Amino acid sequence: MKFYERRTKGEEEVVSYWLSIGDLMASILIIFILLFVFKTMEANSELKKKEDVIESLTSVKNKIIEKLRNEFKKENMKIDIDPINGAIKIDEKILFNTNEYKIKPEGKDYLKKFIPQYTKILIGDSEVNKEVSQIIIEGHTDDVGGYLFNMDLSQKRAFEVIKFIYEEMEDFQFKEELKNYITANGRSKMRLIKDTNGNIDREKSRRVEFQFKLREDEALKKIGESIKGGI
Repeated sequence: MKFYERRTKGEEEVVSYWLSIGDLMASILIIFILLFVFKTMEANSELKKKEDVIESLTSVKNKIIEKLRNEFKKENMKIDIDPINGAIKIDEKILFNTNEYKIKPEGKDYLKKFIPQYTKILIGDSEVNKEVSQIIIEGHTDDVGGYLFNMDLSQKRAFEVIKFIYEEMEDFQFKEELKNYITANGRSKMRLIKDTNGNIDREKSRRVEFQFKLREDEALKKIGESIKGGI
């Protein structure tokens, strides 16, 4: 009888011991679940903030693009503007002869009309001006010829446009202010344009682009990268 009672007591102790371990494990599991929920909510909140910033910056860029479209339409000037980044592409044939970097007379006439209207929006418009950090003139070539030849040609073409603005063009509004924004780059054949079939469009690839950068573009890039890395 005593043996039976001792065995029963031992069993109760074992059961009590495992119940204590089970309660502890359940508590730890609940803590981990709560931490996971908290971190998930925190991550979602951070992601939402980043998405709001991206949406805001995209909205600013779209407004600037629309202002540029309206301004050139008002002046009866047809422009090829990228709806995503706002880059305005000017075909080589408008400004230069093939494999040359000196601007043609008709190209100079085009720039005399184009530059004042472009700067009027990007620098003269107070709503736009506070957002813009840089104006970039980029020269681009097709895939014919070596990299260095095309780099040299593209850089000379971009620089020749700036040189024309400040050595030959008559004074226009915001000409001096433009010096604080403008720069010139050559991109050789790095950014070729392709048609819908994936073939290189050499005529369109040979171009000069006028681009603008927003003050928050670098921040937008970093945010995009962090969101991509978190997916």
